Amino acid sequence: MLLEVNDVSLSLRRDGKYSKILDHVSFQVNKGETVGIVGESGCGKSMTALSLMRLLPDKAKLEGSVELQGEKITNYSKRKLEKVRGNQMSMIFQNPLTSLNPLQTVGTQIEESLILHTNMSKKERRVRVLKLLNDVGLPRVEELIDEYPHQLSGGMRQRIMIAIAMACEPQLLICDEPTTALDVTVQAQILELMNEIKEQTQMGIIMITHDMGVVAEVCDRVIVMYAGKVVEEAPVVELFQNPKHPYTRGLLNSIPKLGQRKQKLGSIPGTVPVPENMPVGCRFADRCSHVMDICKSTVPQVTEIKENHQTACWLYDEEGGNKDATTGSNQSQTTLHY
Repeated sequence: MLLEVNDVSLSLRRDGKYSKILDHVSFQVNKGETVGIVGESGCGKSMTALSLMRLLPDKAKLEGSVELQGEKITNYSKRKLEKVRGNQMSMIFQNPLTSLNPLQTVGTQIEESLILHTNMSKKERRVRVLKLLNDVGLPRVEELIDEYPHQLSGGMRQRIMIAIAMACEPQLLICDEPTTALDVTVQAQILELMNEIKEQTQMGIIMITHDMGVVAEVCDRVIVMYAGKVVEEAPVVELFQNPKHPYTRGLLNSIPKLGQRKQKLGSIPGTVPVPENMPVGCRFADRCSHVMDICKSTVPQVTEIKENHQTACWLYDEEGGNKDATTGSNQSQTTLHY
C-alpha cells in the first residue's frame, strides 16, 4: 500500500465558527495505480488534496490519519513535512500560470526541489533539469531553461509543472484538475504523458477532476465525492457500467454519448450544500429523485455492493440489495440493476 487515508475530517474557521469541509474521508492508493476523485465544484476534491499535502491555514482542524508507505505523516512537524513534499509526494496545481513564479526562469523553478532534497552540484542539477524538460516533451530545452512562464503557452506551462513535480521522482503524484484550462489536443497529450510516466516509475497518482472523460482515459479506480463525503468507490469500468449512487448516475447521465441524439443533456437539479448548512441525513437527499424518509433523517453508511465496489446510499441494504425496487430508471450507459 502506497497511501492509506483513514477517516480524514477537515474543519475550517469561518466567521468565528468552524465548518466541516471533509467528513470521514477514507481511501487507498497502490503503487502504479491512478485513482480518480470526481464530483462537482464544492464537493471537497481539492481540499482532500490540500489535506494530504498539509497545505492548510494555521487554524484548520485536521483529524484522522494519512499514511505514506507505512509512515503516519498526519502529525509531522512543518520541517519534517518539507522533506516529504516535493520529494516523496508532489502536487500539480490547477492553474500553472498562477502556480509558477513569474519572476523566476523555468530552470530555476525546477531546480528548487533538487536544491532542497538532493546533494547535486550545480552542473548536475542543470543536466537533470534539461532531462526533465526533454522527458515532458518540450522543444529547444537549452533555450527554454532560461525563459519565463509568460513566454510559454498553456500546454508548455503545464508540462513545466509536471517537470517540477517529477524532479525528485516522487512515489505519489497528486494532480488537481491538470488539464482544465487546456484545449482537447493538448489535454490528450498531457494525459498520455502522465500515463507514460506512471508506467516508467510505478508511482501512484491521484487524479482530481470533474471531467468523466479524463477519468475514463487514465484512471484505474474512481472515488465519487459529494459535499465532503465519499459516496461511491469502484474500479473505473465497473463504475461506468454499473453505477449505484444516484449522484454517480446523475454525473454519468450528463455526459454526451456517441450515437444518441438528444436535444437536452441530463442534469442534476439544485446545488451542492454549503458546509455551514449541511442536511441532517444524506447530503444528496434534496437533489435525489429516489429520496426516502430515512434519507432526510439518517446518514447512510458505506455498503459493499460487490468486491471493490461500495457506496453510501439507503437504496441498498448490507447485502447490496434494493430497498426501493419501484424506481428502475436507465440513467447510465448500460442497464442498471439496483
